[in-house]
Amino acid sequence: MRKERKARKKLVPIKSDALFKKIMEDVVAAREFLEFYLPVDFKNLLNLAEIRVEKESFVEDGLKKRLSDIIYAIKTKDNEEAFVYVLVESQSEPDYWMSFRLWKYMLLLSERHMKKGGKLPLIAPLLMYNGTKKYNSPRNLWDLFTIPQQAKKLMTEDYKLIDLQSMPDDEIKKKQHLGMLEYFLKHIHQRDMLKLWEDFLTHFKEMVLIDKENGYIYLKQFIWYTDSKVSEERQKELSEILIEHLSEKEEKNIMRTIAQKYIDEGIEQGIDKGVEKIAVNMLMQNADVKFIAKVTGYSISQIAELKNKL
Repeated sequence: MRKERKARKKLVPIKSDALFKKIMEDVVAAREFLEFYLPVDFKNLLNLAEIRVEKESFVEDGLKKRLSDIIYAIKTKDNEEAFVYVLVESQSEPDYWMSFRLWKYMLLLSERHMKKGGKLPLIAPLLMYNGTKKYNSPRNLWDLFTIPQQAKKLMTEDYKLIDLQSMPDDEIKKKQHLGMLEYFLKHIHQRDMLKLWEDFLTHFKEMVLIDKENGYIYLKQFIWYTDSKVSEERQKELSEILIEHLSEKEEKNIMRTIAQKYIDEGIEQGIDKGVEKIAVNMLMQNADVKFIAKVTGYSISQIAELKNKL
């Protein structure tokens, strides 16, 4: 009798979600459950003769004390794979974010199938709730948003596609300031970046002035991007293209941008003496002396002195 009492003390209480899962892992119980609760139109697509319980769980570790899941893999009558995702909420009151969690877990299940290619499988979500308080959480994802109908429209209809390759250049140019970015991105894959710059500055002369008024939002970034794509031997050509197409004032502003880039790179490399180090760096890259003068503000004679020290 004492041994029996000791054995009872060692028993760990079974949680209600564990009870549900233990029973629902039996195919007979699972089939009865699904026959009763699946939406009719979805159930009519399925062959419930064969049901497989998946071993995976998508519930985060921090939520496993109050949530658990069970996943059934089922074949459709057309022999396609489909799933039923059952989430068990084992707590006294409903979770307001449950519809969000269901979507998240179903998307993770879908992600598993992306590597296989082809279409994603159908997934039916079911929630088992046995709490003590009345269930009053939103039943769909859209009711969690501030404007449900707008959220549903935005997130379930086809997304807006901005296909630059299908846009004629003339249409892009009409967009003025924004057109600068679209044109650059559309042609950015061509091998000759300097040719891209030549064409870009030819077609967007007026837009460059708009960009100037906005602090060179686009031009600065274009130069930074191009610098990583153009070899050191062709840096001089790039500077000559910029000088040819920009006014003297614009040119100086852009040169300051290039200078700042060198400064930033210098800081990253541990260089703590700015302009002189920049000039030396550019001389070592065989940059044009006039170009170095414009970037650094040094005179030609000062640059010549630095060059002699190399």
